Amino acid sequence: MTVPQATPRSEQGSERAWTAPDPPREDGSGGDWTQTYELKGTWTFVSWGAMVTIALVPFTNLFLPGTDRQYSVMSVTQLFFWACLLLSPRVLKRGLSSILIWMMVLFGIRYVYGSLLSNLPEQMADSTRNMIRPMLWAWVLTAAMRVDQIRKRGCDFFVLGCTVAGVLHLLGVGTEQSIGEVLNAQRISAFELNANVLGVIYATGFLIALARVIQARAGYGRFTRLLFAGAGVIALLGLLLTGSRTAGVFVAVGSLVLVMVETRRAGWSQPAILTTVLLVGGLLGVGLVNSIIGQRSERIVDSGVSSEARARMAPILIEQFLRAPLLGLGPENYRAELGHRSRSDNSDFGIVAHNQLAMFAVEMGLFGIVPFLSLCGLLIYQSWRVRMLEGGLPLALALPCVITACTTSNIAFHWHFHFIVGLVAGAFWAQRMRQDSLEGTASMNGEP
Repeated sequence: MTVPQATPRSEQGSERAWTAPDPPREDGSGGDWTQTYELKGTWTFVSWGAMVTIALVPFTNLFLPGTDRQYSVMSVTQLFFWACLLLSPRVLKRGLSSILIWMMVLFGIRYVYGSLLSNLPEQMADSTRNMIRPMLWAWVLTAAMRVDQIRKRGCDFFVLGCTVAGVLHLLGVGTEQSIGEVLNAQRISAFELNANVLGVIYATGFLIALARVIQARAGYGRFTRLLFAGAGVIALLGLLLTGSRTAGVFVAVGSLVLVMVETRRAGWSQPAILTTVLLVGGLLGVGLVNSIIGQRSERIVDSGVSSEARARMAPILIEQFLRAPLLGLGPENYRAELGHRSRSDNSDFGIVAHNQLAMFAVEMGLFGIVPFLSLCGLLIYQSWRVRMLEGGLPLALALPCVITACTTSNIAFHWHFHFIVGLVAGAFWAQRMRQDSLEGTASMNGEP
């Protein structure tokens, strides 16, 4: 990629006398509609910094050596955000999107509510910060991923991170057990992550690898596709080690959506698309049923639905919401009662709702439901709109993410969710710029 040379500003007394134009997309297009950065070299720092932090997603909970467990890999992403802010505030202006605005509204309301109503203010403040930190990272990702080649490279780096994590996980590195214990265990996580969180990270990496293998317009050769296939297998094996049923749902839904969209783009007939989807669904179903995930699900069949903690939580969460459907009970105030009544956690802190929609509904009532469903709706809408430009990958990631958020997962805390936000928002902006450019060209040529 050739970056244009810096040009002097005409203003006198400016603290920054030189600016470097924003580089065009790496495929050679663009450049005329992009904005400028304040400092020369900022774009390189933003783009490659984004790639490094994306690859570190499976390791965000690991602490840096020599810091006495005070600074984690998560701290690197925070430092990256503030560095981008100091070097180029326009990076943040460029990354602002409608999805991020709704996230700010949601997290802002939660913090204000918590300050006024929460019985556990310190716990509320800590949990809200854990939502805001990855959101700031997603802000920078959105700015970087407006560039086609950066967006593509970012997905590849996510697969790279999942592949490294999967290999280490399979070898027992980063786990508390030895490799023999790992292979004999029913469920095991790694890198100090919750098993469900790590499982969904693997699921995201697997879907990206699958897209690279089956997308005809991806621009990868046979050998590269073979490498992605191997990476997908490693990610899937790591997922199975976690035994996460949420990750299983994520992979199943995402794979079906991806296959459906890609076969449609390839011009297949409807009977062929239906047959392929049914075949892929059958293979996934058989594989998951005969895995650790299937073994964990047998408990529900043998002991009844009441043996499942999430099933016991559901009616309690509904009851708590109906007590204050407009204003909610306040952030964190529901947890102790939920833990005691569902027999899941008898501590004073209780248990978090394994359902993001239910959590915001119980905590903030309609003031939590409206912004949360708005950002989820925007995420699905934008991923659907970019399917012709990006293929089925954005929708294959966004749809299962929203489904699991409304059923079994707390996505606001998960870094993979914020990666998906950056990917979808960046692709949506790129498509809008293409459309505006085409419309402007058509109007200049006098076309209707």
